[in-house]
Amino acid sequence: MGRELKRKQAKREGRNVREVQIKKQKANEIKPKTLFVILGSLVILFVILYLITGLFITKDFSLGKKNNNTSSDDSTNSSSVSNKILAVDSLNQSDDEYYVYYYDSSDKNDNISSSVDSLSNKVYRVDLNDGFNSNYVGDVSGIVDDISELRVISPTIIKVSNGRIIEFYSGSEEVNSILD
Repeated sequence: MGRELKRKQAKREGRNVREVQIKKQKANEIKPKTLFVILGSLVILFVILYLITGLFITKDFSLGKKNNNTSSDDSTNSSSVSNKILAVDSLNQSDDEYYVYYYDSSDKNDNISSSVDSLSNKVYRVDLNDGFNSNYVGDVSGIVDDISELRVISPTIIKVSNGRIIEFYSGSEEVNSILD
């Protein structure tokens, strides 16, 4: 409606045009209570989206809790293994001298896995069942200079000193011989 039509209609109804415009402006204002309800709803929506993302996408639903369970009883659960690394990082650890234990999490050989912790130096673990480590599974290569040439089977233990492989033990018999 045009301005003139609004004025005529207001005059017929016995109201002033300014009063009609003021009522419309008051109706369009956001009250503080409404503003808080909208902001609260948005915060709740973001919290729900965060929880859904954490639960289904990243599968990391810890809410600030840290799980420091390092017992060897849960060695079949790949998320509870301490010092777990990828095979590509086998020679890139910060320690000067350490062992890298290559194992297959689908195998149930708990004797070797629990005995590995008795080694004198730090032990890093590489799960060969992980898809990122599949390039390193194959015919045993022995001691190599380049990590991309390394091929191992389960179980294998290598000793690394200053970024170079100095000892290589592959197969259950060889691994058991150094653990005893």
